[in-house]
Amino acid sequence: MSIINDFPGCSWIGVPADLYKDKTWDGRLKAQVAYFRREFTLHDKGATLTMRVSAASRYRLYVNGVSLLSGPCKGDRFRHYYETIDVSKYIKWGHNIISVKVVAYPPYDAMGAEYGDGIGPECEFGTAAGPCLLVGGEVLSIDGKKMASVGTGETPWTVCLDDAIQYKTPKLSYWIGGMEHVDGAKIPKGWIDAPKPDGVWTLADVRWPVYPNGTGGIFPFHLQPRPIPLMYETPVEFTKEMPLRPADIPAFTFMGGPVTIPPHTTMAVELDAGVLTTAYVELPVSGGSDAEILIRYAECYTGETLTDKGDRADCVNFRLDGHQDIYYPSGTAELYSPLWFRTFRFVRVEVKTGEHAVTLEKPKITETGYPLEQKSTFVSPDANLNKLWEISARTLQRCMHETYEDCPYYEQLQYIMDTRLQILFTYALSGDTRMALRTIDDYHASILPEGILQSRYPCQVTQVIPVFALHWIFMLEDYYQQTGDASIPRRYRATVDNVLDWYGRHIGPMGLVGQTDYWQFTDWVEAWENRHGMSFASSVGPSTSNNLTYVLALRTAARINRLTGRNDAAAEYDTNAETILANIQKYCWNDDVKLYSEGPGVDEYGQHAQVLAVLTGLAKDPKALMSKTLEDDSLLQCSFPWMFYFIRALEEAGMYDRTSIFFDRLTGFVKLNATTVPERHFTVRSECHAWGAFPLYEFPHTFLGVRPAAPGWREIIIRPYCGLTPSCSGTVTTPVGDVQVSWERIDTTIKLSGCAPKGIPCTVEINGKREYLPNGGEFSY
Repeated sequence: MSIINDFPGCSWIGVPADLYKDKTWDGRLKAQVAYFRREFTLHDKGATLTMRVSAASRYRLYVNGVSLLSGPCKGDRFRHYYETIDVSKYIKWGHNIISVKVVAYPPYDAMGAEYGDGIGPECEFGTAAGPCLLVGGEVLSIDGKKMASVGTGETPWTVCLDDAIQYKTPKLSYWIGGMEHVDGAKIPKGWIDAPKPDGVWTLADVRWPVYPNGTGGIFPFHLQPRPIPLMYETPVEFTKEMPLRPADIPAFTFMGGPVTIPPHTTMAVELDAGVLTTAYVELPVSGGSDAEILIRYAECYTGETLTDKGDRADCVNFRLDGHQDIYYPSGTAELYSPLWFRTFRFVRVEVKTGEHAVTLEKPKITETGYPLEQKSTFVSPDANLNKLWEISARTLQRCMHETYEDCPYYEQLQYIMDTRLQILFTYALSGDTRMALRTIDDYHASILPEGILQSRYPCQVTQVIPVFALHWIFMLEDYYQQTGDASIPRRYRATVDNVLDWYGRHIGPMGLVGQTDYWQFTDWVEAWENRHGMSFASSVGPSTSNNLTYVLALRTAARINRLTGRNDAAAEYDTNAETILANIQKYCWNDDVKLYSEGPGVDEYGQHAQVLAVLTGLAKDPKALMSKTLEDDSLLQCSFPWMFYFIRALEEAGMYDRTSIFFDRLTGFVKLNATTVPERHFTVRSECHAWGAFPLYEFPHTFLGVRPAAPGWREIIIRPYCGLTPSCSGTVTTPVGDVQVSWERIDTTIKLSGCAPKGIPCTVEINGKREYLPNGGEFSY
């Protein structure tokens, strides 16, 4: 992808070595912060400026004091992204100041196995070069004449190295990097927009050219344009203050406006945002040169541990614990704001003053995330179902930023199995395919030389869960079904071959994939908790669940190859799938208990193997097997990431009416004041994990019954399931237009009506009746 016209004459800039001369070094790199500025003067009004910005590792951009943008979009060693933003309305006649705060995270090999303080997020690729910045752009007059340039390397940018901020790793959550401990007195006052800021400023060093050299050598930070839209930033408000526990320290309140905490006093306030959110936080402070201000962010109230939970808003029997920033005020009027967003529903601000009083204003919060447009709707007379739709949509939104995320509070990492489900839910809710396409390419880029994909990416720390790579293959077919674009499965077909070849090399004497290296994760089963989600079977030989997932991937690959003109490869994959199925039936079916064991000769039985036996067509009597799977309490239970597949198996067996238990499980969390879907149904760590947002798929596709009958939705089928609720209605977004559906059950009669996109063939099925609408349009039965 050519970027030759985006950074003409520009270079990367960094911090000169002499600014480090008074710094101490403990022998390894830690996170570093620097402030960059570019000043210029305009003598005419009406100028325009479009900027292109990147940094290593992250930045926050300000133009004339206005905070505008965070970036760059997360990349990896071979794809470093940059943003483009029109800042014309923020520049002015006279003196202008562009300022950028940059934090550089260390590379993984500088961190050490203990994940100590000063580390960066695992999802950010670190650098040994310290804070680096790249900016391109020209200020143009109304008639297009160049008035000034802001390009780094070609114009004078100054830099000041920070020593005010230290990063402390939060307990139980090293994945997200360090939280901030900030000495406000050491921050160079006025660095954002003052003509003469405090601190030691010098001309920035010119580091590297932007473009590869003439013989193909690629310099650090190989650039590509940002592949997804900019994150949204919307101001929101805390909804109320929570009472402190009786044994707690005295409370203060913002209800009357700014509050002054007198000298030698410790006080706190706890604020409720109403729902779990991801937001930038700003705390206006003045005075208190010897005070300590702690800002603690919590998903909910908890007990002695972060997994000890009840009513999520119970501030009497539980307390707020979790990640926290600490700010030490300088004594002047200032605004403290951590660089990266924080995840929370509740925030505790705790103040301890010394000799001087400190004045605080209520924290300001600016919600951020991927600009997910919610186009599909769902309404039912069952308030519980409506609530599940609401919290599922919020959960998906909170787990989408520059990538999909497993959970925004603990990890902010993009895992394949999680993401495949999140993509399906995104299609159902918004029809947006941009993040999906970026994600598919992310995992393709993660491939190891031996042919297997990393389980999470982008990520500095290489991790492999082999079975997750198979879910990436499912993503390709999902994308094709949603868009009808065969170029994407064709583009990544070779990577599919690599993954399946890796699996093929691990087939053992029983004709099944046996033990492999890496993490043999299956599911967060309670009985497998001390095995990190691995079945016993996977530690001694072949895993039935993993082999059956392999079968699904082989069949998906066969369809992809047939679609893209490789019939011989398709036939080979189909043959391999049938061989695996025959060997699973031979070695893993127990005719005495009428179940598939989790591995050959292993007395371990779970719901997972039975679900997959139905989905692969291996089960000879799907209804009997799924009935036993539901009713046999001795079986190891599927957790939230498997709900989607469990429901598909029940649907395949004609037992969708039995899915109510899964919706009831989510409703149980709603009754405990959860505002998002938790990570799992037992020993809940994260309160927000989108692999459990399955109502986003079920309500449009099954309750309303709208599904594609051809790739790209070139044909549509409407087959609503009229159970579990007496009626429902809604809109289902598709690439060819919205589908409206409404149905009501009256005694034994179903009243159905709606409208399909005009010009799109549509089949409507209800109560065994079928009608074909060759040109779409309205229908009523």
